[in-house]
Amino acid sequence: MLKNFINLLYLIIVMEIAKNVEELSWTRTHTYSFIAFAIGLLLEGYIFGIAPVATSWYTIPKSIEMLILAWPYLWLIIGIAVYGPISDAIGRKKTFYYSMTMYVIGGILLIFSYNYALVLTALAILLFAAGGEMNTIMIMSHEVFPRAHRSKAMMMLMDFVALASVLLSAVSFLSFSSTALFSREMTGVIVLITVSALFIARYKMPESIRWLERKGKRDEALQQVQKYFGQKASTPEKAEASPIKVQQKNAPIWFKELVTTLVAFANAAGYGLLTYALAPLYFPNLLPYIFLIAGVAGFAGGFLGLAGDRLSRKWLLFISSLGVFVVTLVIWATISIWTKVLALFWGLLIILNVIVQWDYMTEDTLKGELWPTGHRGKLTALARVISIGAYIPLLYISANFTINQFILMNALVWLVGLIAATAWLIWGYETGKGVSIGIASGEA
Repeated sequence: MLKNFINLLYLIIVMEIAKNVEELSWTRTHTYSFIAFAIGLLLEGYIFGIAPVATSWYTIPKSIEMLILAWPYLWLIIGIAVYGPISDAIGRKKTFYYSMTMYVIGGILLIFSYNYALVLTALAILLFAAGGEMNTIMIMSHEVFPRAHRSKAMMMLMDFVALASVLLSAVSFLSFSSTALFSREMTGVIVLITVSALFIARYKMPESIRWLERKGKRDEALQQVQKYFGQKASTPEKAEASPIKVQQKNAPIWFKELVTTLVAFANAAGYGLLTYALAPLYFPNLLPYIFLIAGVAGFAGGFLGLAGDRLSRKWLLFISSLGVFVVTLVIWATISIWTKVLALFWGLLIILNVIVQWDYMTEDTLKGELWPTGHRGKLTALARVISIGAYIPLLYISANFTINQFILMNALVWLVGLIAATAWLIWGYETGKGVSIGIASGEA
């Protein structure tokens, strides 16, 4: 009985330290964590876009070209499905070392891929790792960053996925202006160099204190706190100001999963159909330019995330979903004009990608914060697997569509996301505005 009481008291002490960690001002440890996550998302976005670029490396039949377009989504969701439960079981930081090892293997294989079968194999390995990487980043970032900076940090991290499109456009230009061999080798070398930076940055970031305490690893939690934060975690007077007071309520798991899956599906399918599928199917010669313009526009729009801790997550999700649906309808209604006036096409593409980025960083932030710590990896993965997986049949269905049909289907996809965002606005609860992850997840 006495032993149980001591263990309970010890757990309370550890949990109090974890709460103090969440209330800290921004530290050097948080900076290293942000850098590690940012590089990881940059690499994930880069790897995701390699497949369409790789179509220029070899002469391939049309049927294989469609496979190439579906390939990133297929292996991404496999990686998500595998790594989600793993991160809940063995820890967030340890999971990263498994995925980074896969990156090294895939990068080396890509460099030495002398035919398309080996390219597909290398991409499968890289995408498998990328799926696990992004899922783990999405869940761990909520557990590591201070409450006062959690939303801002998470949203700005999502901007590095858009930045990856800019990097990818450079690779695309390289593919069009150089030999396939040189382009492929440089693509693989970039992966290996980036992974090296990842290893260094992640060595200097802690394991999730929240995950450790939920797993009952009290001694290790205290050691991590002392190693990475020192006495700062025991000085609540250095904490940030109290969060903005908002009325809190919880929602059933099924409703959370349904909303996050539908808004994620709309974003994954809507963004993919316009940016990654439209270019190679209808405007193959403009592929590098579309990547570049979409990436720059999305990256610029993502700076709205700097106000993430002051914005309502519910309202931003609704407004961005509504905005991208309306813009897509405008694109559909003006097909006969922008197909002849290229300047109008670029203008619409810029506006669309800015709003898409708002929607993307909001729904991805929401998707990782709603779940209890012990199941955050697998429940986030579930929403992502279903939403991204649903894009694959749409890709094949739309293969023979006219541009008119293609854009209309895209608008209908965004309508699904708008309906889900509206449901969350009405029946959901606020998870932004400086709200603790404990409240957002329903654990508090």
